[in-house]
Amino acid sequence: MGLKKKIVSKLAKIADNDWIPNEEHLTELVHRLNDAKDDTETQEKIRNVDLKVLTSLLTAYRATCCDLDIGIYQVLQTLEKFGTDFSDLQPLVFGDEARKNYDNLRKMGLDLHVRITPDDAIKTYFDAPTLWNTVKYHIRPVTEDNAEKIYDVRFVLRFFNSILYPASPLTSKLFVEHNCLALLFSATSSSDSSIRALAFACLQKFVNHLQELNTEIFAEKALVLYLIRIFKHGFDTSVPRVSSMITHFFARVSKLMLNPSHDVYPQIMAFLCMKPIFDIQNVPEFYKLLFSSSPEHHTEEREWLLSLISEAMLEPMDYQVLQNRAGIKLLLSSFASVWLDRKSRSLILRTLQNAVQMPSVAHDLFTREGLHMWITSVIHSGRFNRWEKNYLAQVFCSLLENERKYQRGEKGKEQACKAATAASRICSKKILLILEGISKDPQFPGEQEKALASINRIEKAIGKKWKRKKKFNAEE
Repeated sequence: MGLKKKIVSKLAKIADNDWIPNEEHLTELVHRLNDAKDDTETQEKIRNVDLKVLTSLLTAYRATCCDLDIGIYQVLQTLEKFGTDFSDLQPLVFGDEARKNYDNLRKMGLDLHVRITPDDAIKTYFDAPTLWNTVKYHIRPVTEDNAEKIYDVRFVLRFFNSILYPASPLTSKLFVEHNCLALLFSATSSSDSSIRALAFACLQKFVNHLQELNTEIFAEKALVLYLIRIFKHGFDTSVPRVSSMITHFFARVSKLMLNPSHDVYPQIMAFLCMKPIFDIQNVPEFYKLLFSSSPEHHTEEREWLLSLISEAMLEPMDYQVLQNRAGIKLLLSSFASVWLDRKSRSLILRTLQNAVQMPSVAHDLFTREGLHMWITSVIHSGRFNRWEKNYLAQVFCSLLENERKYQRGEKGKEQACKAATAASRICSKKILLILEGISKDPQFPGEQEKALASINRIEKAIGKKWKRKKKFNAEE
């Protein structure tokens, strides 16, 4: 059977009423379609694919990052490249909720069918909490645990682009409330230049939409417009890659603008109004919020900032933005201070944990900031509970493992390796003493298990070789 017939046969199966989405079937179909990228005859044959095929794919699609949804997205994307027209289906709603809409389209035809409005499409087919999860986690590698909890930004941005047309009936306030604007800000941190370009295009389209003459009036409209303009005017290039520290700040502020009663609102609004030019190389209001002098809301302001930093510490560029304000030094020196409460300490620990997951950042923290020595000193304090000590030990384990990988790698140096090994062993002995005490306390079984796991990780890391691999010596 020729390639053309194989593809047509597989597409025909999707149009069957009893078709059940299958990852293996979709993967094979994607491979077949990719094989046809230079076959114009096959492309012309499948270009005018049956409408039932497209609607079956869309009703099975959930727009998440799981393997099944990625397979469906790849099929739809390839068909679009081959020239398949999706305009009749706009807006491209998805999932079981979209079945009735597409059934009505097939029964009534384009002339009688009533298209779903942009407002209904956003409210019905996009979950606001899931959009917010996507804002926070789409930069991170997709895992089995989070694959179904975040949307595929490639599809979502294309969807937003399709509803932000001139004179669109979209309600601007709903777009902001539903975390759609927050996702546009966050998407400008993507490593994929096409995603960033689409995000900036959607931001400009939303600016145009806000400026259109329509009947919609909401008090924060001018502020939202001002926020987007400040963001866009902070860059020299057209499609820059922005640190998550900055994009997460703007995403959070876009939500904050609709909530004037929030404790942090006055401080953030004052900052935005006083600075028409935004510094994208520093964490906004870092000093003012961390060392807040507000008599009423100092705790809330500090926690808002620490929460931002802990969630936005995703890549080395985010670490660098924080370090431009000597951020790590300040967080470490603040950790044991009496003015910091338990929640703030937990946010600092989360920031450190996210940081040490990145090998280059872990090496910098080990060599320049002496994080291993700081943990050794702090973990012996009687002020901290078992949970905090276990968390400190987990940070130490990740730091140790990544420093060992660095020393074993191409950039490892003999003298630096000896110093790192000696320091690691000294610190490990002191930390193991604390962990052994926790592991022998049966009163808290959960913390006991964590301590035993950390002991195993430390002993394993210390017991392995730290010297640079011979294959790298041979290359010099």
